[in-house]
Amino acid sequence: MSDRENGERSRMNRRRFLKSGSLGAGAAVALTGCGGDEKLIPFLIPEENIIPGVDQWTPSTCAVCPAGCGILVRSAPGEARVLREGQERRQTVLQVKKIEGNPDHVVNRGRLCARGQAGPQILYNPDRIRTPLKISGPRGSGQYLPISWDEGLSLLERKLEPLRASGAASGLAAIVGHSSVRRQNLMSEFLRALGSERCYREEPLGAPVLREANRRVFGRQELEVHDLENAHYILSFGADILGAHTSPVRYNLGLGHFRQGRPGERGKFVQIEGRFSLTAANADEWLPARPGTEGEVALALAHVILKEELFDKESVKSINGFEAFRQWVLKKYAPEDVAEALDVPAKRIARVAREFARHQPGLALTGGAAVAHPYGLFTAGAVHSLNALVGNPGKRGGILWTASSRKRAAPVPAPARQWAEDLVSAPGSIQVLILWDANPAYRAPASAGALEGLEKTPFIAAFSSFMNDSTAYADLILPDRTFLERYDVVEPEVTAGTRVVSLVQPIVTSMYESRDCADVVLALARKWGGKTGAALPDSDFREYLKRNLGAEDVLNHGSFSAEDMDSFWSALKGKGVWVDDATDKARVTVDLTFLPGAEPLPPAERESAEYPFSLQPFASLALGEGNTANLPWMQELPDPMTSIVWGTWIEMNPRTAVEFGIEHGELVWLESASGKIEAPVFLTPAARPDVVSIPFGHGHRFYGRYARGRGVNPWEIIVPRSVKDTGEPAWAATRVKVIKTGQKARVIQLGQDRGHTPEELHR
Repeated sequence: MSDRENGERSRMNRRRFLKSGSLGAGAAVALTGCGGDEKLIPFLIPEENIIPGVDQWTPSTCAVCPAGCGILVRSAPGEARVLREGQERRQTVLQVKKIEGNPDHVVNRGRLCARGQAGPQILYNPDRIRTPLKISGPRGSGQYLPISWDEGLSLLERKLEPLRASGAASGLAAIVGHSSVRRQNLMSEFLRALGSERCYREEPLGAPVLREANRRVFGRQELEVHDLENAHYILSFGADILGAHTSPVRYNLGLGHFRQGRPGERGKFVQIEGRFSLTAANADEWLPARPGTEGEVALALAHVILKEELFDKESVKSINGFEAFRQWVLKKYAPEDVAEALDVPAKRIARVAREFARHQPGLALTGGAAVAHPYGLFTAGAVHSLNALVGNPGKRGGILWTASSRKRAAPVPAPARQWAEDLVSAPGSIQVLILWDANPAYRAPASAGALEGLEKTPFIAAFSSFMNDSTAYADLILPDRTFLERYDVVEPEVTAGTRVVSLVQPIVTSMYESRDCADVVLALARKWGGKTGAALPDSDFREYLKRNLGAEDVLNHGSFSAEDMDSFWSALKGKGVWVDDATDKARVTVDLTFLPGAEPLPPAERESAEYPFSLQPFASLALGEGNTANLPWMQELPDPMTSIVWGTWIEMNPRTAVEFGIEHGELVWLESASGKIEAPVFLTPAARPDVVSIPFGHGHRFYGRYARGRGVNPWEIIVPRSVKDTGEPAWAATRVKVIKTGQKARVIQLGQDRGHTPEELHR
């Protein structure tokens, strides 16, 4: 008899014993604990395919951020409390024990960041929404009553049906989080089939600006890939590539190879930004330019390359507008003329420009606060002019393009910030709003109208695993599953230039009454039939994914091939990832004609006497933009530059602190034209005297016990300005003043002496 048959017979015998024994599934057990007596129904029959005492590793994809790193998830049988049909039971289930990087995945090659390794704390978080909820108090109060799925779906359908039946589906809108392009596409297709174009998406900070700059310069509206491994020189303008820039693990690996992976050869890395970030601390050279002038620094470098004819003579022949660009740069951006405004010495600019031009292949990239000013698009274009001058686009050691990006034919949802603009321009036009893993109330300036928009919308339904700052305004909450309990397909944008299809697959069965809300959307489409049912005929999201992959060219090439989609899907489940080594061969064109017309105001005219400091918020290494603030592991992870945990801080230069009479750890008010927030000061001699920096991620009004009410949210004082020609928030353009309170705060700082005075820190 085979091992499989023996295992099946053993499971059948256990079932018979449990069904006939005195400890059947209906017996009640009384337990005493800190919360008093509770009754649990033991449900001792385990899940199918569980072999007691044996763990297993399953390939999948991390969905904590959009980078798309491959993971291996260790699971093993264990006893857990599960919620089934309104009753809590004890059941033997598979449990996730650990998450590691998948060594066969081309994005992260076996490595994984701390946020990815904290995935089990998302799955087993005590603050997960466990059942559908219906509002029972004022919006924003967090007061809800549990209801059944039948009641929740009935309520949702009653609100949607009149819009669908009357042909007024333009009153329906949805905001989708940035974790999955496929899920964004599903919601967009669903709304479009009903007759609504109002599907909005949340994107990582800065990504829309980078895409628009790439469209204008290269004709490619997607993120470029930086071939760090094969470069000899790297210029980074504000991109915190070791912190939270687009694909941190991918870039950490690339920079490691750039530094130590080529025996006898070591490239040079220069960071240009106004804050001393983790990346600046690890660069070979840091140019602390005045915030918002990174684009002008790039053009000052270009001036040297053009004047001394260090550019690639053959490549510039194909640059549209090269001569006009050349004359403009030579006239306006001589280092000796702009050095004072940029606060970077002219000799230093000239030296770095010569090094960059003479040590090719090399590349320039930008991101973070550098593109979060009103002229962020100008900055991104100016940085790419350096790539164009040295002829690196499409070349080894330069910037590449992911082949998969052109294959995404689904309608692209509008940016989330446009939702609030639409509400202002057409009040009352949105009757029903769906929030899907989205939090627009947290990720927008307080004065931009996001909260007001939520309050004025007649009906809001939220698909979410957690009660966040926006979900708390919903009339109906339907509990969504986490990435460890559902299917998805991710195509990472930042790879090695190759096409990657990476699978997210369920590792465990949900312990709660949650459902994959993609399945809920598809069930509604099938029930309604007609145009909606024809557009989305799939029985569940897995079939939707297979149908879309089947329409793409994936079967007969790449890291494995298959005769049909079922075979391809089976192989993908076993490997976790499919890779097509063929890079994008499309010809790269370069156009610099838009830059002179996008030129910013002189730096001095951007400043304000009333608000003397430039506020530089930054994405936290542990908390990102705030989506992992509800995980205790991430709250306990020390910030690499300050060692601070469990709270917000304001970075300030010690000389500035002495001038204002502010001590290390003192509470101060940061006040802008939009409001003020209070946080303790952390003194660091690496900070520019005219800059104060503060991390994103804290200041949640909801989002569970580990995040709620902890720290402050910088968005509350960010002035609602936009990046020109994109509409994206210019979150790094806010000016503030610092107001002394005289009160001290406890700053939790690991491994550091908190007794330093400003004078000692300065020395």
